Amino acid sequence: MAEPVHRRLAIPGQPPEADRLLGMIAALTSEIAVLRERLDTVERLSGLSAEAIDHFVPDAAAQAGRDALRRRLIDKIFAPVRDALARAAGEQR
Repeated sequence: MAEPVHRRLAIPGQPPEADRLLGMIAALTSEIAVLRERLDTVERLSGLSAEAIDHFVPDAAAQAGRDALRRRLIDKIFAPVRDALARAAGEQR
């Protein structure tokens, strides 16, 4: 698998809000691409159908793991907004 790019370059003249939004979209796109690749691999290696995967019900431990993954993903995607708000709050002091 290719090494991920960790920081994209800012677009000159772009307002900070637009740059943050583009950063969020880039992060989401990257996550979706990786997930699609991994799902394709699982389907090919396991012989499970997409229907079987769609109807899977996780047990409590698996659900807890999924919840933790979801929280990390949300934190990653919204980091630009959270960081901007933290900077703005620091500047107002």
